[in-house]
Amino acid sequence: MGTDSEQETRSELIEPARSSLDVDLGASSARWQHTADVSRARVGFQLALACTVMFSVCDIGHVIVLGGDLVGIWSLRAMLIAWLASAMVRMRRKPPVSERELEFWVMGSIYAIVGTISAMMLFTGGLDSYYGTANLILLGGAGYVPRPWRRTAPAVLLAVLLFPAIVLGGVALVPELRPQLSDDARLYRFFVLTLLFAASGVFGIGGAHLVYVLRRELGQYRSIGRYRLRRRLGRGGMGEVWAAWHKGLGREVAVKMLRYGHEVDPIAVERFRREVRATSELSHPNTVRVFDYGATEDGILYYAMEILEGENLRTLVRREGPLPPARAVHLISQAARALAEAHRKGIVHRDVKPENVFVVDAGGERDFVKILDFGIAKVLGATPGEDGLTRTGVVTGTPATMSPEAITASEIGPPADVYALGAVLYFALAGRFPFEGEPASQLVAHLHERVVPPSVKAGADVPHDVEAVVLRALEKDPAHRYRCADALAKALAATSVAGRWTPPKSVPPPRSSEPRISVVSQEMTVDERLARTGSGSGLGADAGPELDG
Repeated sequence: MGTDSEQETRSELIEPARSSLDVDLGASSARWQHTADVSRARVGFQLALACTVMFSVCDIGHVIVLGGDLVGIWSLRAMLIAWLASAMVRMRRKPPVSERELEFWVMGSIYAIVGTISAMMLFTGGLDSYYGTANLILLGGAGYVPRPWRRTAPAVLLAVLLFPAIVLGGVALVPELRPQLSDDARLYRFFVLTLLFAASGVFGIGGAHLVYVLRRELGQYRSIGRYRLRRRLGRGGMGEVWAAWHKGLGREVAVKMLRYGHEVDPIAVERFRREVRATSELSHPNTVRVFDYGATEDGILYYAMEILEGENLRTLVRREGPLPPARAVHLISQAARALAEAHRKGIVHRDVKPENVFVVDAGGERDFVKILDFGIAKVLGATPGEDGLTRTGVVTGTPATMSPEAITASEIGPPADVYALGAVLYFALAGRFPFEGEPASQLVAHLHERVVPPSVKAGADVPHDVEAVVLRALEKDPAHRYRCADALAKALAATSVAGRWTPPKSVPPPRSSEPRISVVSQEMTVDERLARTGSGSGLGADAGPELDG
């Protein structure tokens, strides 16, 4: 430690590289999503206004044939027309409506229409009026506006309750209509009409939610930005990775998408932005390259990156067993150099693990490493407000490779990535992690147990100098580790096996569905981690669970 180069690297971390990418993505997504909502609302207001005017002809027929108060009916209809016209005009005026104002006009229009139709029944026969059936069309048409059911249900429920409240209340107040409340047949017919009204509301809620979901699923059948989607490479709870073709570039790329809607966790959105921002700022050849990013009109964040042919280090080791020390050092040295650039730019990966060390065939060069997934990366020097993922008592990462300071939610810096990369190197050499078992036991071991050398744990022949690098990278105290990935890379370069690995000229590794999706990594409080005793979630008990999108 203490060399001039390390001190220089340390000083560079004080001023992290900044980018407006996260702001651009957030603003772009919010802008397009809101614009689409306003456009749909504007069309809805136009249709409602047209129907309201058209049905004024029916008012005349009803009064002539069945009787009624035309003045009262048209007075109500005029007020409704004025409201809908005002809403339609406001949708076209500037400044654009805010999200809150849009909700006011949309919800207000639903209540205005239901209230008007219900009041019209008092001028057209009370409980005998046919006007109440118009509400069935109104709520059934609620599916026209794509919304998650949680947003639609409260408005529809209130509208359903508003209908009988106005009609029954009005009938009770009008002397000529009051006797209808004593007629069981009339009350039963109105009860059935109210049930049908509620049922149409349920269909409206379901239709709105179905359209909401389908609009996002349609992404797989069309283009995203400038990219024609071809085949899906991977899928998670909120995101997908697709192979896509860019006609202008004449090449295939991987497009990672996050559906950004009202039901998506804001933390997931922030991680997506952070991944794009961090990766786009890096230019090292061992970091996956980002070509483009953006947001679609219907609220899908995406970015395009190079498509990779190969497999992650975990799959490689599981398939071939512990790697020869020269090969392990060759691979991890590349990963260390990639992370060194990130550290110089003030970016800490925070989730280094075998799954994020991708081994590819790059232009015929075997065993070329690409570092993936900066989704929970931290920018050093960011204020608490800027670091949207920082929450007291909450840690994020993978138990098998987490540093002690990450587990205790202490200040995390480049040494945390050094520790994780040391655990990955250990895994490559021994085929096992330094600490295995249930997540809770792994976390406790990282904090308190001594690391057994990989040569002892796996009975492998590991050179002493390589083993010394591994053990130093896995020191409990960050001050005793290599200060950053650059220092680790230099230490690996000085080992006896450095530069002695020659990748075999054989069939390239199998095509993988990578890059894997990692929109959301495992996150829980320290107490929850230490108390948890459940099994892993598909990655194997030795790695510990990780909720990977």
